[in-house]
Amino acid sequence: MTVWKRPSLDTKFHIDYDWWTAQGKDVRVAVRSQLCQDCQTRFPDHRNTEAVDWVDPDTAEVVRADALIQCLRAECSEKPDFIGRSNSLVTNIFRILLLNGNLPLTPTELHGQIPWVEPGAILRTLASGPVYMGLRPTTKTD
Repeated sequence: MTVWKRPSLDTKFHIDYDWWTAQGKDVRVAVRSQLCQDCQTRFPDHRNTEAVDWVDPDTAEVVRADALIQCLRAECSEKPDFIGRSNSLVTNIFRILLLNGNLPLTPTELHGQIPWVEPGAILRTLASGPVYMGLRPTTKTD
């Protein structure tokens, strides 16, 4: 049984890929739109992108990974404005979650990477109104 609780500063949020499917949208289109201009040129669309071998820097394990995500991590994230004030808050959060493998984060943890936005403002953006870019609280089951 899923228990709904009002989101708080301790609530973890993630990209809900099921939301994308339910909306009839392809999350890979949104992922490609987060690439820098150079990488968007290299990947003319979200289709026909191959999986690539990627070496985990912590474990040295080689895994097959999505080429768009790896490009985002290896190249785009190195640009000084990748996470920045000129982006919308939702865009910054989406990018942070893409970079961290969609491991759920609380508004307080997100504030650590977006220090110019208070945790309460992050919570209000994520928890009130419509869902943007599939950013939703994780669900807990009993």
